[in-house]
Amino acid sequence: MKAFLENLTALFLALAFGAAVFGALARLVGARRTWPFFVLAFLLLLLALLSRVE
Repeated sequence: MKAFLENLTALFLALAFGAAVFGALARLVGARRTWPFFVLAFLLLLLALLSRVE
C-alpha cells in the first residue's frame, strides 16, 4: 500500500493523459460530445498537482 501511495501522482498523470488522448481520438472519429473526457483529464491533472503539494 505504501508503494501505491508513493506513486499516486504518477497514476493521476497517466490517467489524465489517457483521458485526453481518448477524448482526442473520439473527436477524430467523429464523436460530438467529447468534453467530459477533457474535463476528466483536467480534474485528474489537478489531483496530481494537489497530491504533489503535500
